[in-house]
Amino acid sequence: MSRFRAVPYARALFEAAGTADKAQDFVQPLAEVCAAFEQVPELQRAMVTPTVAPETKTAILDAVLNQLGVTGMVARFVHVLQGNYRTEHLPAVVEAYRDIVDRAQGRVRATVQTAAELDEAARASLMRVMEEVVGAEVVADFEAVPELLAGFRVQVGSKVFDGSLSSQLEQLGRDTFTEQG
Repeated sequence: MSRFRAVPYARALFEAAGTADKAQDFVQPLAEVCAAFEQVPELQRAMVTPTVAPETKTAILDAVLNQLGVTGMVARFVHVLQGNYRTEHLPAVVEAYRDIVDRAQGRVRATVQTAAELDEAARASLMRVMEEVVGAEVVADFEAVPELLAGFRVQVGSKVFDGSLSSQLEQLGRDTFTEQG
């Protein structure tokens, strides 16, 4: 399922939640269900195998949801996905849902890559600058990527802010090649 098709499911759950704060409460349980499907490939296979009876699929899904402590609207939503043969697309639906909730709460997600691990003070400082640049609260996943050599690379949506030494060296190489061209 393309992300485009995941959005209607995500939007339906968001609207059913009623408020952005209530919708936020559904993000973690959805992520946990998604993680369970990713960690146990047999679970996903059972959900998409045509020879497994729908009642059996429902029982398996109920057992998983009970084990995770997922109840209420989120459990019903996962059952709707299963009933519409969409559990294999749960990661895309969860990502789309999280994006909708983030937008409703004035947040954006970012991936921050740094050459070395940053301490909390450095992370907070970088986040303050990013929030000023994008004009919204930024929730970031940090990752150390030694290949950057120094500096950082931040991706917010489709925008990439690259202040890494490796990028600068690549640009220098391109410029030198063009000049000698």
